[in-house]
Amino acid sequence: MRTFVAVCIVGAALAASATAAAPVTLTLAASASSVTYGKPVTLSGQLSTKKANQQIAFEGTACGSTKATRDATARTNATGAFSASVTPAVATTYRATVKNVQSPPVAVTVKPLVELTRPVRGSFTAKVTAGQALTGKFVLFQRYRTLRKRWVQVKRLALGTAIAGTKPTVVSSVAFKAKLRRGTRVRALLSTAQAAPCYLQAASKSIRA
Repeated sequence: MRTFVAVCIVGAALAASATAAAPVTLTLAASASSVTYGKPVTLSGQLSTKKANQQIAFEGTACGSTKATRDATARTNATGAFSASVTPAVATTYRATVKNVQSPPVAVTVKPLVELTRPVRGSFTAKVTAGQALTGKFVLFQRYRTLRKRWVQVKRLALGTAIAGTKPTVVSSVAFKAKLRRGTRVRALLSTAQAAPCYLQAASKSIRA
């Protein structure tokens, strides 16, 4: 009988020790791995203890920086789940933290918003909206070749004028002329090489010349 009681006590102690030693963890996921500039992304995760009302901080390290900044906060619900919305200005790596516990990192990349307009026939304006000035970067003005089913370059143009919007938004643009057959599908493209290192390649919606 004494042996049985001793075994029960030792077993209970070991179980309690195992429970106490279980590490607290956080998970984190993004609703999208890539977004167009100005669009939000939802970060969500789970606290392993499943405790409610725990404050979670979302820290982001932006492209070109080594310093993390607090971008949002949230509190866990009754099951330990949490979520918050963030709007990255450039490619950003996020972590969720609670006290001294951090989640694994989650990266979200960003595409600049590229727009092409035709004020009058033969005249065009390409605009690139991002979280930093892209003055001096080149955009490609392209037309669509129906027979070959691909886009081909018409002009290569350097972005010049940069107008600051609501911080950190900056609109870089270039106005130009091009003679094309009426009805030709055209677009503006910011290539991977020009968008790097903080942005992805992006193209405007096509319009008719």
